[in-house]
Amino acid sequence: MDFSDLNKATANSFNKQKAIIKKVLAGQSVYCPSCKQLLVLKPSEKTLKVECLKGCTDIQLETE
Repeated sequence: MDFSDLNKATANSFNKQKAIIKKVLAGQSVYCPSCKQLLVLKPSEKTLKVECLKGCTDIQLETE
């Protein structure tokens, strides 16, 4: 099996999520690509969560 297309899609998705996290942490206004609502940062003890109110975008980053 050739996984090169899957690997490229996975890497692209990861890089997009990383860019979103960087922008939100830098204090920039970033909007959900699906619903166009503002993404918010919700920190907890073990994770940082970037999400929109509808839940279309839900990125979690472990902070341990």
